[in-house]
Amino acid sequence: MITLLKLGGSLITDKKKAHTVRSDVLHRLAKEIRSSWEPTRYPLIIGHGSGSFGHFPAKKYGTRSGVYSEAQWHGFAEVHSEATFLNRYVTDILREEGLPILSFVPMDNIRTKNHIITQWDTSALEQCLSKKIIPMIFGDTVFDSITGGTILSTEDIFIHLCNVLDEPVRILLAGLEEGVWEDFPVRENLLSVIYSDEDENEAGIKGSEFTDVTGGMNEKVHLMKSVIRSCKAGSAVIFSGETDGNVQKVLNGERTGTLIAKSDISA
Repeated sequence: MITLLKLGGSLITDKKKAHTVRSDVLHRLAKEIRSSWEPTRYPLIIGHGSGSFGHFPAKKYGTRSGVYSEAQWHGFAEVHSEATFLNRYVTDILREEGLPILSFVPMDNIRTKNHIITQWDTSALEQCLSKKIIPMIFGDTVFDSITGGTILSTEDIFIHLCNVLDEPVRILLAGLEEGVWEDFPVRENLLSVIYSDEDENEAGIKGSEFTDVTGGMNEKVHLMKSVIRSCKAGSAVIFSGETDGNVQKVLNGERTGTLIAKSDISA
C-alpha cells in the first residue's frame, strides 16, 4: 500500500506571520518519518502545504478562482515563487535528516481544465517509488485551459494520484488540529470516525481559522470522503503533527486523530 503523507502548511509554518518557517518542527517531523519509513515496508509520497508563504498572495489576488488580468498574472507568479521557495526549504531539511527526497514542481508538469487535472505524466514519480526514493509534491499554481491559472492544493494532487496509481493508497494529513472537531472552534468534541457516506453538514465542520485559500478543514473532509467513496483510497486520517511522535505512530498504523473510512469499516 502506498502512503501519501501531507505536512500541513499550518504545521510547518506560522500561518499568522508571512514567510515564517517552523524549522524545529520540520526537523522533528523528518526524524519521525525517518524512524518509521523503510522502502520495503511501504512506498511513501510526501506533500506539504504553503502555509504563511503562498496563501497570503493567493488570497490577495484570488488566484485559485482564476487568473485573467495583468495584476492577477503577476500574483500567479508570486504565489508560485513563494510555494517553490518553501519547498526548497522543506526539501533541504528532510534530506538533511536522511530522507531521500526528490521534489516535483506541479506547475512544470500539471495542466488543468476548470481545476481538474487533465495532463500529468506521473511515470517519473512512480519510478522514484521503485528506486526507493521519496517523491515530494506541494500546493502550487498551475495553468488552466479555462480559467487561465489556478491553485492546486496538496489534497487535490493526492486525489489525482489515487486515481492513477496501481496500488491501494492511504492518505495521512498532519496538521495543527488533533483531528476534525464537531464543535470547532470550541474544540471539546473530537470526531474519532467520519464515514464517507455521511453528510458533512451533520457535523460542525468548518474551515480554517487562518488564511487558507484552499478551503480549510471542511474542504479536506469533503475531498477525502469523495476519494474514499470512489474506492480510490482505502482510508484517510486527519491528525495533529504538533504532538511529538504522532507522525511516526500514524505511519506505523496506530490510531490517533480522525479516521475517514467507508461505513463498513469498524471504528
